Amino acid sequence: MKTKIIASLLVLCMTAWFNSCDLDSKVYSSFSETNFPKTEEDARSMLTGLYAYFKCNSGAVNDNSNGAWVWPLFTTGYGGWVGLSEMTTDEVFNIEHQEIHFNWGSAFDTYSTYAVSRNITRATYILDVFSKLTDMDKDVKNELMAETKCLRAWMMFCFYDMYGPIPVVTDPAKIDNIVYEPRPSKEEYFNQMVKDLTEALPYLYDKTNNTENWGRVNKGVAAMLLMKLYMNDHQYDKALPYAESLTQMGYTLSDDYSKVFSEEHNNENIWSVPSGQQMGNEWFFYMIPPSCAEVCGIKVAPYWGVTLMPWEFYDTYAKEDKRLAGIADRYIGTDGTLYSREGNQGERLPYGAVIVKYLLPKEQTQAGNIPLVVCRYADVILSLAEIENELNGPTDKALEYLKRITDRSGVTHTIPADIRTSKDKFKEFLLAERGRELYFEGWRRQDMIRFGKYIEYGLSKGYPAKDYMTLFPIPPKVIIESGGIVKNNPGYE
Repeated sequence: MKTKIIASLLVLCMTAWFNSCDLDSKVYSSFSETNFPKTEEDARSMLTGLYAYFKCNSGAVNDNSNGAWVWPLFTTGYGGWVGLSEMTTDEVFNIEHQEIHFNWGSAFDTYSTYAVSRNITRATYILDVFSKLTDMDKDVKNELMAETKCLRAWMMFCFYDMYGPIPVVTDPAKIDNIVYEPRPSKEEYFNQMVKDLTEALPYLYDKTNNTENWGRVNKGVAAMLLMKLYMNDHQYDKALPYAESLTQMGYTLSDDYSKVFSEEHNNENIWSVPSGQQMGNEWFFYMIPPSCAEVCGIKVAPYWGVTLMPWEFYDTYAKEDKRLAGIADRYIGTDGTLYSREGNQGERLPYGAVIVKYLLPKEQTQAGNIPLVVCRYADVILSLAEIENELNGPTDKALEYLKRITDRSGVTHTIPADIRTSKDKFKEFLLAERGRELYFEGWRRQDMIRFGKYIEYGLSKGYPAKDYMTLFPIPPKVIIESGGIVKNNPGYE
């Protein structure tokens, strides 16, 4: 088993694309647990393999444990954690994939995403290997183990968000005899994530922007995950220290909202997921309509994009909101026709606006190597407003946090006066503002669930939304392979 894991990790380190070919080859050496890893470089290569599933490509990783293609967690297409976190909400409409509009049941199979959970076991194995490296510098060892724990917690967090607690291997003693086990309790699973992150936090990089370690997880990522975990569990008092710690890590709001997404290294981005060299950021493929040749003055190549922002959500923005620069209500088609919402001078856009958030001001003939922003300081500020409101009500402090975001967007005047009258009214406006600020960054579904609006939204749109649909069903293949040991989420039995 250990040899298989090492082999899988090495493949990931070398390439996330290619598998073995049918060419004759001569074996000059081999790797095993007795000779790998030996050096710091070996150890870093082993760890780097885990990042193969933290990319914004889709279908670009082959899971060698089952020979199937899987969706990296941060793919922007239909299937990954980010895609499912956005395309099931009020801020994104996917024309082709109607099944994601609360039509998930026994036939809704997310196995290509679920399969990534095997890498939690790989992380456990790596941690076990690192713990036994006696000749490595202590500081380097602690750093590598902290990074691995943070990545393991990230993966656990994504699956917890989608499915609730799932069976995972976090005990190295079980690696040699992996079998399906019943799903752990929510408390057990939750505490393991907290344990990994709190143990990792002191040894992680302070900041990775503008450093050779850009793209790696850091203290800010660990603190933000802990903040999110406690907020989603409505433990706002425990979330507060981590949110406040992020204000002391050197992060700031950018003066220009657009630069957050066009400049890789800036002090607002806590963590961005690299696109990968082979495919680039496939956000481009899914967002730009196939009939589009030019949008916001940027020439683009048409692909298969069918994902738009519904006009209903678009209309929550004030006309002078600077963030609208990344959302287009018109474009020029490949035939030269102007497509617009009104349709006065050309064809009408019936469904919604084009999301231009990650387009660079240059010719786009292929998917650009644009990183996907996952954690940024604006989210921290909005989270502090939410925490303050939950703990103390709509105080001056809560309002000041909120105004820092609206000030940058030039729409502070849109804050209703009556949000000061009740916690619920403040929450209502804050949820809307979180959507306007953080659209398509992977947090909308969590936000709507935490605010108690997710199922309500589904019902308002006429979707077959049920209370239990805040979680997705366990993939049928997992239930079958486990012999029924792994049970489905309630409501899907």
